[in-house]
Amino acid sequence: MQLTDNAKVINIMERTLNLVSPRIIDHGKRVAYRLFKALHPLGVYDDDRLRDICILGLLHDIGAYKTEDVDSILGLDTKNTWDHSVYGYLFLKYFSPIESLAPVVLFHHADDYQMAHLSEKHQRLARLLKHVDRADIYQHLHSNGVCVDCHGIDEDAEFNRIFRQVSFSSEVVEAYLKMIVYSIDFRSPQTMIHTFAATHVAEALAGLSGVDEGEIKSLTAGALMHDIGKMGTPLHILESINKKLSPADMEIMKQHVVLSEEILSGCVNDKILNIAVNHHEKLNGKGYPKGLDECALPYLDRLMAVADVFSAISVARSYQDAFPKEKAISILSNFRDNHMLDQSVIALAIDHYDEIIQSLNIKSKPVIAAYEAMTEESRWIHDKIVNGQYDIV
Repeated sequence: MQLTDNAKVINIMERTLNLVSPRIIDHGKRVAYRLFKALHPLGVYDDDRLRDICILGLLHDIGAYKTEDVDSILGLDTKNTWDHSVYGYLFLKYFSPIESLAPVVLFHHADDYQMAHLSEKHQRLARLLKHVDRADIYQHLHSNGVCVDCHGIDEDAEFNRIFRQVSFSSEVVEAYLKMIVYSIDFRSPQTMIHTFAATHVAEALAGLSGVDEGEIKSLTAGALMHDIGKMGTPLHILESINKKLSPADMEIMKQHVVLSEEILSGCVNDKILNIAVNHHEKLNGKGYPKGLDECALPYLDRLMAVADVFSAISVARSYQDAFPKEKAISILSNFRDNHMLDQSVIALAIDHYDEIIQSLNIKSKPVIAAYEAMTEESRWIHDKIVNGQYDIV
C-alpha cells in the first residue's frame, strides 16, 4: 500500500473514525494517548505490543459506525453498551492485525464479573480501557451530552510521537485499511461487497488495457479507499430502502467524496488521492465535486470511474438493485455516448462483461463468507449475553 509513509495509516484511521459523530471527535486518539501514559512507565510491554495496545485504544469504538450507537459510548444509554462493543470486537477479530486484543474491546464496558473468564492480561487491559474511556468521556462531555474541547487537544503532539517511529509492512497497512472499509460496507447485505467489487473491476479493466504492475498497485490503493468518506454519511441515507435517493439526500451522499479527500490528503501520493476522489467526475465536466473535465482526468482516474459505475449497476446497492446484463450494458453505453465516461474503458467493460462478472462472483465469496460469519457470531454473542453467559471468547 503506497502511503507517504506507512505510519500514515494511523492518521487515516483517526480521521475516518472522527466522522462517526461530532460528539466523539478525537475520543479514540485521547484514549490511545491515555493508555500509553498509563502503561509506558510500567515497562511491562515491549514497544511493538505497546503500539498495538495504543492502536486498540484508537479503534475501540469502531463498531459504533455499524450500530450508530453513540449514546452508549457517551454513557447516555447504558442499556445498549454491548452493541458497538460486539461489532468492534468482530471487526478487530476478523480483519485487523491485532486480533489477539479483540476480547479487550468486547468487554470494555463490562462489569468485573462479566469478564471473569478472560485471561488475566485481557482482564487488566479491559479494566484499564474501561477506566480511561470513561475518564475521557466525563472530562469532555458537556451537561447537554455534547463533547466539548474536542479540537486542538494538548495530547496531539504526544499522540503523534507515539506513532512517529512506527514501521508497518504493506500487508499490515492493507489489513487496517480493509478493516476500516469493511466497517463501512458491512452495514447491510446490499453493500457488503461494494468496495471489493469496484476494486476488483478496476484491476480487471487495468489488466485488460495493459496497465503496468506499478500503476495497478496505485489503482488498487485508490479503489480500496474511494468511498472511505462514507463513514461520515448518515446511516439512514446509506441504508435507504428507496429505489432512488431524494435530491436532498443525494446532495448529502455526494459529500462523501469531499470527506474522502480530507481523510487522504497528506497520507497518500497525488496519484492515489486523485484515483480515490475523482471517481464521480465526468469527461464532459458535469460530474462532482469539482466539475473536472477530460483534460484534468488521467487514464487511471477514468478507469476507476467506470469501475465504480460497473459495480453500482452490476452489484446490488442499498438504494438500487443490480441490473441484468442487457440493462447494465445499455447504461454503460449511455455514459459513453454522452461523453461522461472513457470510451475505450467502456468498450473493455462491455466486451468482457461476462468474464468480469464471473471472476467477481468467485473472488467475492470470501468477503461474503466473512460478512455472514460476523453476522452469525454477532447473533450468537447477543444470545449468550441475554442469557447471562459471558464465556464468549
